[in-house]
Amino acid sequence: MHRITFVFTSLVFALCTLAPARADIGALTPHSLRCEYLTNPLAIEEPHPRLYWLLDASRRAEHQSAYQVLVASTPDLLAQHRGDLWDSGRVESNQIAHIEYAGKPLASRQPCHWKVRAWDRYGRAGPWSEPAVWEMGLLAPEDWTAQWIEAGPGPVDLTITRAVYSTEDGATSKDVTSHLAALLNNRGGDFAVTNDTLGGDPAYGKKKRLRVEYMHEGTLHTAEAAENQTVSLPTGRIPYLRRGFTVSKPIARARLYTTALGVHEITLNGHRIGDDHLSPGWTDYRKRVRYRAHDVTALLSRGPNALGAMVGPGWFSGRVGLFGISRFYGDSPALLAQLEVSYTDGSTERIITDSSWKVHAGPLLMADMMKGETYDARHEIPGWNAATFDDSEWATAQTRAETRNLQAEVSEPVRIIEELPAQTVTEPTPGAFIFDLEQNMVGVVRLTLRGRAGRPITIRHGEMLNPDGTLYTANLRGAPSIDTYTPASDAEFTWQPRFTFHGFRYVELTGLDSRPEPGAVTGLALSSDMPDAGTFECSDPRINQLQSNIVWGLRGNYLSIPTDCPQRDERMGWMADTQVFVPTATYNSDIAAFMTKWMTDVIDAQREDGAHSDVAPVTRGLTYGTPAWADAGTIVPWLLYEIYGDKRLLERCIDSMIKWVEWCRTHSTNLLRDRDRGNDYGDWLSISADTPKDVLGTAYFAHSADLVARSLRVLGRVEEAERYERLFEDIKAAFNAAYVAADGRIKGDTQTVYILGLRFNLLSDDHRKRAMEYLVADIESKGNRLSTGFVGVSHLLPVLSGNGKPDVAYKLLLQDEFPSWLYSVKHGATTIWERWNGYTPETGPHPDIGMNSFNHYALGSCGQWMFSDVAGIRESQDPRTRADWLIRPLYHGPLTSAGAEYRSIRGTVACRWSKSDSEFLLHLRVPPNTTALLRIPGGGIADVRESGVPVKNAEGVAVLLNDGGTSDLLVRSGEYAFRVDLLKPVRTPTTR
Repeated sequence: MHRITFVFTSLVFALCTLAPARADIGALTPHSLRCEYLTNPLAIEEPHPRLYWLLDASRRAEHQSAYQVLVASTPDLLAQHRGDLWDSGRVESNQIAHIEYAGKPLASRQPCHWKVRAWDRYGRAGPWSEPAVWEMGLLAPEDWTAQWIEAGPGPVDLTITRAVYSTEDGATSKDVTSHLAALLNNRGGDFAVTNDTLGGDPAYGKKKRLRVEYMHEGTLHTAEAAENQTVSLPTGRIPYLRRGFTVSKPIARARLYTTALGVHEITLNGHRIGDDHLSPGWTDYRKRVRYRAHDVTALLSRGPNALGAMVGPGWFSGRVGLFGISRFYGDSPALLAQLEVSYTDGSTERIITDSSWKVHAGPLLMADMMKGETYDARHEIPGWNAATFDDSEWATAQTRAETRNLQAEVSEPVRIIEELPAQTVTEPTPGAFIFDLEQNMVGVVRLTLRGRAGRPITIRHGEMLNPDGTLYTANLRGAPSIDTYTPASDAEFTWQPRFTFHGFRYVELTGLDSRPEPGAVTGLALSSDMPDAGTFECSDPRINQLQSNIVWGLRGNYLSIPTDCPQRDERMGWMADTQVFVPTATYNSDIAAFMTKWMTDVIDAQREDGAHSDVAPVTRGLTYGTPAWADAGTIVPWLLYEIYGDKRLLERCIDSMIKWVEWCRTHSTNLLRDRDRGNDYGDWLSISADTPKDVLGTAYFAHSADLVARSLRVLGRVEEAERYERLFEDIKAAFNAAYVAADGRIKGDTQTVYILGLRFNLLSDDHRKRAMEYLVADIESKGNRLSTGFVGVSHLLPVLSGNGKPDVAYKLLLQDEFPSWLYSVKHGATTIWERWNGYTPETGPHPDIGMNSFNHYALGSCGQWMFSDVAGIRESQDPRTRADWLIRPLYHGPLTSAGAEYRSIRGTVACRWSKSDSEFLLHLRVPPNTTALLRIPGGGIADVRESGVPVKNAEGVAVLLNDGGTSDLLVRSGEYAFRVDLLKPVRTPTTR
């Protein structure tokens, strides 16, 4: 992924299309081959993996009439066009996605080299694609002989010197030093700030906090937290782990399969393996643990070799979620690794984690996702992971009995996707240097500077500054987000944390002798490395900044799971945030693999009775059955089917979807969700517009029933589909009887109740008309402002433009007064805020510091509409259109130009339009194998030209309709340049 710099792919089109170089060679070339959404994956566990490719065409109006896939066990066989594993033969089909492998059964570790060719519309075969490969993972439990290993318990150099439990003002206090010392075990301690933990209440009815002073590794530290939060003390150093071994024969290939209970880095002969971070990511480790495979052939050599590793607590035993929870999934981290070496003589050897590994304390004193990292370079052991290192004095690692469900990773890993050098540095208080990256981001920093031997350098992170220029950290709540590095010498060093991440724009350094240059700090942005899918740009720079904010919010919060925010003590997979944002996310990134993984997390978090959790993976302290949150379990699989055509995922989710709808039926009264609604968040963070929660819950119950019915029809389960279609109609009737008045007003009379009624098809035709009137009247009465929260906002703009009010939608998008999307842009936001008014120059940050994230993508769900309506790119879900794409940009508005490019599962579609008083220009790209239904303005078809010729004569274009105000054109694949003469009067359409 690259920094957001919109470069619209050149759409300057030739007057004539290119002819193939040879008449006997087809016009289609497959490229971008993938297996299970991934490029050249090394651990596939699907017995029938699905294959994907895209097509390049040398002329317009091309489609694939047939394809052939070859899969071979070696690259040499593939080069000879011999598919010894599978030769599909010529298959008459235009399908380029979800092609199921149908060859010989595939065993563990099997390499599968493959390529594909396509026949064009004239039945001529094109060239073979470049080869691709996938490998099978370890398919059976007996394939694993490695054992889980850990350092084992060791002494922690930590002494509590003073602990005080007091009121916030300190007027009343209680010394709890000896009490906490008695609780402290040899792994450190996490202390909940509660009366029960601390042995009584020093001041009944008053807010309290705990302050602990302690010595750790010879340095005095302080930790404190408010009541009902947690004070966490260090859990001991992160150890070095290593294993030396000898290779005595020529190597053919080597694969390393590795995972951890926690997060880990692994090296071979001193070289870091892979570029992934925080692996293996977050799952419910009680249900499954993901592993990755690496090709390490090039890193092995004959003679001595060594594997090295470090393992941090991560999400497994570190702090996760709310309430300061540590050790939710287990007590301490562990490593599992299996190196499999194949020699040229046909023999194999395994080097596994077991009791032959050695362990030693290292320089990483503490690592936690929320607290940060503490690193003391004085404890580094040079060459510790080199092949020739003498580890004879090291202790022996301990094996650990674990029964874990090991499964190969199915999504892209977390990687560094961009480096952001600091742009400025200030010193608001003596010795505290503030670096500005000029972009709110998620990740860590890399330091390159000089320190003083033994003097800690403290790195704090924040999203905003206080009015006096100091670092604002109040909104971090119980996540200190502090990294500490202690240099071993006075020489220049370069260092970055391994096992943590933070959400920040600003970085504060203390512990330096002099003012550093901005180049001393570089932000390393971490994200699940999903391929980019789209770009958007228009004539209003504020909207372009909004688009950038949306993308950076996606990047930072799609980190192993779709989190709500990346900075405070939360960072969980909130279900409603995810479901409202998925349509926007898919335009900007290819989230197919990422969401496939997360839907497994969702099902893992579902209770046996069918209730879905508020979050996935599940953590302690949250609820089940919350409307709009739990409904993500039905909404997301359906959206992924609509966008990617993923029928297999729908099949795997359908039972879970049905269980959820049946739970709702059981926990309703006469089909109204009037009870058992979990935490019942409602239209979260709406603006003085409290949507009744039973109305919202019933609307989502109906929507989920509708999606289950649609899914069952797709899967061919017609009788079941009919049952849920009837259920939807019954819920709809109950909704209208209970909540819709005779004049069409819906209970609550908020923008969101009308939005949901319209979006979920819950209203009669007459009431739909009235609902639109009430919705528009409410918006206009507020000065063309919205009042929706997380739930309603995602549907607001599509409902308006889909019901004949695109002008109102534009007014909302371009509004920059509170509450609006551009309000945060006006105040310097570089990501989407949690609140509509998270910060103002006049008042500073919102007073509710506990709920004031500056990187919270949910309100950025408007991005879908910017692509689908402003740029005009949307997929057709109606086969009656005879088209795959609907290109209907909203050009009748204040913008003078807009454009987007979208790399879909079927290829790249792009549309860019501009207008002046005299002409309308539209450049269009339609990917091979697809067609588009294009609507453009014009007084008559004679006013429309394509690449300089009358549109009726343009190759690849058919005129379907011209009503004097617009023209509907069926456009086949290719690149086109349309021009419309606007000097004649044009009738403005009022409906979409």
